[in-house]
Amino acid sequence: MARVQTNTGKEKTSSNKGGNAQQKKTVSKKNSSKAATNREPSKNEILFFKIGMSVIVLTFAVIAAVLLIQYFTAEEEVIPYDEYVHINASDLKYITQEDDYGVFGDFSYFDGLDGYEDLRAVVNSSTDFIYVYFYRSSNLDLDIKAAIESVANIDDLAFLFIDLDLGSSAELFTLTELVHLNLDSEKDNMFLTFDINAQSFQLETRSTDIVIEINKLN
Repeated sequence: MARVQTNTGKEKTSSNKGGNAQQKKTVSKKNSSKAATNREPSKNEILFFKIGMSVIVLTFAVIAAVLLIQYFTAEEEVIPYDEYVHINASDLKYITQEDDYGVFGDFSYFDGLDGYEDLRAVVNSSTDFIYVYFYRSSNLDLDIKAAIESVANIDDLAFLFIDLDLGSSAELFTLTELVHLNLDSEKDNMFLTFDINAQSFQLETRSTDIVIEINKLN
């Protein structure tokens, strides 16, 4: 019986050779990948990087400079008539409302209330008249403002202010205790004179008339 000779050894050798070739290719790819990773940037890449960083730094510097200029050059907001005593609708109610005896004005209401020191001083210092100027801070009448500033002894008068632009000022036209003052919600300027001795009220709603009345205080 004849022996059959197999080529197993050759096949293994061939297979090993193929495996070694594949392994060499894989190692070669890894080495080339490492070489690409470890490659140092070119001069152009470094130059572009430096330019990019310079642009970013310059942009932040410009923004910071603009903000600083705006901060130091911004005008401080000026609140009109801020140096004078202001009241609200509720305060005016107690200053002008009629009590059970038919007398207008309950000045004692403010006695002992915190934050009302200035108003108490103004109201209690006057035995004749209390003046209330109603205005809109968003639409100042400069003629009236000039007339007020010309009153030399205004600090000695019971001269009060109400800003009609404030939300609380809406009550001026809804409180029943203020109906007798005939306040007009359509007006931007009003000037109320309360004659304490005569127990009477006079309201001016025209700017020219308001200026005339204020000028009388000099």
